[in-house]
Amino acid sequence: MDPLLAFIAVIILVSLLIPKVGPFLSLVVSAFVFGLLTGMSQNLTGLVATGLGRIFSSLAIVVFCGAVLAEYLRRSGAIERIVADLLSVTRQGLLVSGTAGYLVSIPVMCSITAYMILEPVVSSLGRQTDGASKRSLFMTACCSVISFNLIYPSPLMVSLCSSLELSPYDSLAAGVPVSIILFALAYVILRRIPAAGALSAEIPVPRIGRARAWTPLLLPMILILLGALLEPWREEAAFLGNPSISLLLGALLCLALARDMLQELIHVAARRSGVILLDLCGAGAFGYVVAQSNLGREIYSLGHFLPLLFLPFLISSVLQLAQGSRVVTAVVAVQILADYPLDAVTLALIISSGAFMFSYISDPYFWLIKNSTGASMMETVKGYTLPLSALGLVCYALAVVSSMSSMSSMPSMP
Repeated sequence: MDPLLAFIAVIILVSLLIPKVGPFLSLVVSAFVFGLLTGMSQNLTGLVATGLGRIFSSLAIVVFCGAVLAEYLRRSGAIERIVADLLSVTRQGLLVSGTAGYLVSIPVMCSITAYMILEPVVSSLGRQTDGASKRSLFMTACCSVISFNLIYPSPLMVSLCSSLELSPYDSLAAGVPVSIILFALAYVILRRIPAAGALSAEIPVPRIGRARAWTPLLLPMILILLGALLEPWREEAAFLGNPSISLLLGALLCLALARDMLQELIHVAARRSGVILLDLCGAGAFGYVVAQSNLGREIYSLGHFLPLLFLPFLISSVLQLAQGSRVVTAVVAVQILADYPLDAVTLALIISSGAFMFSYISDPYFWLIKNSTGASMMETVKGYTLPLSALGLVCYALAVVSSMSSMSSMPSMP
């Protein structure tokens, strides 16, 4: 079968299977189905295993350590301290909830996990009315996705940087400014959602000191930033700035600070990270099998009919709509688009922008937000799906403008 037709058929299969059997099994089955449809049966099992192994080897440490950090923040009361400290800087509840989601999502390696540990505290920022609480949680969710989709070393950005051979410094230099613009836009959009009532700062009294709360959160980010800045000059900085090392140090610090609940932290983190890793490995298997077909050449041939800068966005958006996971979107899209004629920074931003789009019933985050806020389907679409898609379109536009600016500044060929 033609690889493009097989891919379309398998994407439909994934969207049908995920609600019933979950991402891992759906993606592995779809990898085998795609391979069989395109005549790759001879070495198909080996290709699936290779795809599984590549993702596990690159993300196992960061995902597990992020889960340890998330559980420490939740159990130790560090989240209450962090939100209380943000409230001391600004009394704008929407800014506090968004900032908390943006910051916590980076080291815990999962936007959904960040939302889950922040939800009880952020809810209290708008306790006077149900609408104010919903709006604060929508802001937390949107901002957690912003940093997860754009800031290295999230699993999404690690996957893109590894596949595109994009340096952490270049990734951060492009992703941070775009994420700040999107954060401001999210604040403007969500501020327009009606929510009567003033800010309520009745959060639980923090039972943990600032150093014990903030240090595990900031340590990995500082090491990664220093590693990206100093990598060309100091090998030690590059080593400590490696996401696996920096997050491992952060996780060990959490375990040292919480010796009384060490076993519980490890047990919960292992269970949570195991589920996440299985889903990511399924994406790796599916993406790698697709990448070994002739689909890439089929995709490039569409460039005669679709703009060069639009095709990656379309592929990423369709993948996001079909199966809902942002990391799966990135992993599969970047393998389909291997050797695509765009520079690595632009391609990474465009794929990331597609991962904002169409987060609806296939997105587990959508259902978590709907259930935790008690919002209706329409309220969740207005407060989460539509703002997130608007952020994706702006991110795509910024990537296009940046790409065109860089191309126009290049010297012309003689």
